[in-house]
Amino acid sequence: MKKVISFSISLIVSYLLLLPVTFGQIERKDFAFQFEHKTLRGLIEKPSNQVSNGIIIIIPGYGETNFVEGNWFLELRENLVSAGLTVCLWDKMGCGKSEGIFNAQQPVESSADEAIAAIKEIKKQNIQGHEKIGLWGLSRAGWICPLINQQYPIDFWISVSGTDDKENFGYLLKSNLIIQGKQEAEAEQLYQAWLKGHRIICTQGSYEDYLKAIEPLNKDSLCQELFGYTDEQEITNDAKKSYQALQKLYTSKGYYDQKSGLWVYIDHFDKILLDIECPVLALFGKNDSQVDWRKTKQLYTKTIGENANAQLSIKTFDHCNHSLQKCISCGYLEDLSSLHWQACEGYYDTIKKWLIEQQIVKQ
Repeated sequence: MKKVISFSISLIVSYLLLLPVTFGQIERKDFAFQFEHKTLRGLIEKPSNQVSNGIIIIIPGYGETNFVEGNWFLELRENLVSAGLTVCLWDKMGCGKSEGIFNAQQPVESSADEAIAAIKEIKKQNIQGHEKIGLWGLSRAGWICPLINQQYPIDFWISVSGTDDKENFGYLLKSNLIIQGKQEAEAEQLYQAWLKGHRIICTQGSYEDYLKAIEPLNKDSLCQELFGYTDEQEITNDAKKSYQALQKLYTSKGYYDQKSGLWVYIDHFDKILLDIECPVLALFGKNDSQVDWRKTKQLYTKTIGENANAQLSIKTFDHCNHSLQKCISCGYLEDLSSLHWQACEGYYDTIKKWLIEQQIVKQ
């Protein structure tokens, strides 16, 4: 019996890859485009029972992806299609069946160019709904989506846990140390050690000075467990070269902000946001331990919110994390299996209601 089940599943998986395939009210087909001489592969998902009102492109956050084989964001995708949109997604270079080598440090400008290459292919293929193209973006996509808009003005944008213009690892570090039981004062001391090391990296300081600055982090057991710090650092030529290479890569774009002590990734990001002239829905989890959503909310309000040609809507969700999921501790490594990885209460309804209000889809 086990062999029969296994064989049946393999047949089903193979069938799913054929073009097109209909699942209930969703029609799926393969999608591929060229970027930097590599083929990136993903899916197009559209309503099978109605004409699509537009296309929404999924722009993921940091890290590798497994959209196609892993069915990432499946519930979100189903809700967007049921609202009347065609969904476009693909795996990053070197992920899934996309060609190339994955680059964890891919510049956000390159990620924006990648998405624009996908948009051009969508237009070339005359995919249903291509007259109206919007973006759904998570976290790091808060930088990417406005950069896409600079080159290719979008029709709408759903920003989930978006970032402001600055480095946010320090916020992640401090908030998660507190979640794991550190007292505020001790967490602040460790944050200050990180901030000092961050400044040294950003201002071309030496490897020796950097190690001295972050010594409290390297000696702290929780920092070792959560963030990979180690007290076994050695000052060798190889270690210095690795540090210098990372330093060069880190500071290749943007500038160091003396006032905040943080690296600014995108110069004049506020002006880039001011250029957005479309409906924007910004969604935040109030217990986000990875990005300081309050700063992003303030930035969006002062930029997009002041643009008469844009329409900014902001919604926050209680007891929800960075990925807009229900959470208990809301730490960035929390296992949410006991909560079945549920989305925030009202998350999908909020998106559907907004899409109707902005006349992006029909009721």
